[in-house]
Amino acid sequence: MARIVLTFVCLLWALVPISFATEGEGEDKGKGKGGGGPVTTIHRDVAIVGGGAAGSYSAVRLREDFGVSVVVIEKDNKLGGHVNTWVDPATGRGFDAGVQNWIEINNASSFFERFGVAVQPNVRSVLDQHFIDFATGARLTNYTPPPTADRSAALKRYLAAAERFLPILEPGWWNFPQPSEIPSDLLLPFRDFAAKYNLTAALPQIFATTGFGKHNFMDSLTLFFMRSFDVSMARTLLGLEANFVPVSRRNQDLYDAILTFLGPDALTRSTVTDAKRWDGKRGVTLEVYNWATGATTRVIAKKLLFTVAPTEENLEPFNPNGDEKEAFSGLYYSSSVVGIVSHPSLPLQASLVNTPEAAQPANWAAAAPSSPFNTRFENYPNSTYYRVIAVGDQKFNKEQARDVIQSAFDRMVAAGTLQQTTPLQNLTFHLLEPHGPVSASASRLAVDTGIIQKLNGLQGKRSIWYTGAAWSVHLTTSLWRFTDTVLPKVVASL
Repeated sequence: MARIVLTFVCLLWALVPISFATEGEGEDKGKGKGGGGPVTTIHRDVAIVGGGAAGSYSAVRLREDFGVSVVVIEKDNKLGGHVNTWVDPATGRGFDAGVQNWIEINNASSFFERFGVAVQPNVRSVLDQHFIDFATGARLTNYTPPPTADRSAALKRYLAAAERFLPILEPGWWNFPQPSEIPSDLLLPFRDFAAKYNLTAALPQIFATTGFGKHNFMDSLTLFFMRSFDVSMARTLLGLEANFVPVSRRNQDLYDAILTFLGPDALTRSTVTDAKRWDGKRGVTLEVYNWATGATTRVIAKKLLFTVAPTEENLEPFNPNGDEKEAFSGLYYSSSVVGIVSHPSLPLQASLVNTPEAAQPANWAAAAPSSPFNTRFENYPNSTYYRVIAVGDQKFNKEQARDVIQSAFDRMVAAGTLQQTTPLQNLTFHLLEPHGPVSASASRLAVDTGIIQKLNGLQGKRSIWYTGAAWSVHLTTSLWRFTDTVLPKVVASL
């Protein structure tokens, strides 16, 4: 058993809400595609699809800092995407299963301040680590994690190597070179990049922080791996960059405040069922269906900002053309599902870490399990609740994740690693929320044939602009930094 300090980064005012009522809004006698009832028509400068980290941030900045009218269309009943805060009904205490904290990039904490959400430096949890092969349920008796000095030295080597590529990787793909000019290191599978720069001692920590967002992170091309574990993440783990959390320890607070602030400019519980898009000034017309009320809203906007993953399913209502289909079909994703569980047999103040038997005694390159997997059972301090993260390929879903998590627990009981209760009982799942698709990647062939250039070429075409994790580093405040480069382009195109 070892003790380790764990940090997880993802994987993000008390003002009167303001609505931009514009001429021509009101009830339409036409019928909506979604529910067949009356259609309410609204006009906006920018329609934003998705109310996660990128969409919520974009809405505030466009409306308040650029003076642009907006509407956010979000399928969930809240904003925030991958935050996933669960509140214990017995105590009122919040537990964050998704985003754990925010890296201080471009004075990101000031965005919290404008909503009256007080923040503080993140205090790391110190837990006992138990290394267990979840495939067998057996505790590893001969595994030694990397010494702290070796791990830090390897992280510094990674940082030095990754910083060389900052001008072409961040923020976004804007300055990415043509295929023939891409640095060869970025085209290596990450396992080869790790071997070349002697990063082995850092691999368990890399996996523990962001590797759970990619089901095949060792085989991913290094340029996409650096979208999950970027320079800012390495700097944070080395103590060179600060990170913070709300004083309330409830990460959902920011997005709840944004939802209140946006008021009727946020259409939650809503999805786009059909879209018409044109080049030039004709803009877009969206049919938006509220699945809770059955109401349809017709949104007529000058531009569309698309912030969700550009998968075939998500794009289908927007009638993509051939160029769009060709570019986006070259991307593939991972899926992760985060949750909160409890069971009397799970040890307190501990993290049960899924570590393959092959990692013994110090084969750290083998410390990442095969997909699909549950990464850990990690105890929240001073509670009986545990954070779980299940990871698989793009088709991995919530029910499969539940089975992976429960099966890992059952194997630990069968192996005698955990003692089951009498009478027998399953895990209690208090929260289980999909985070997928995430970690957009592409094959070497797709990169060689210009997929990144094709993606860049779609920006602004047919009245649509893009932000989100498919276009940037996946961490929230890095994503905000990229979004800050997109928003002026959107405004200039109005």
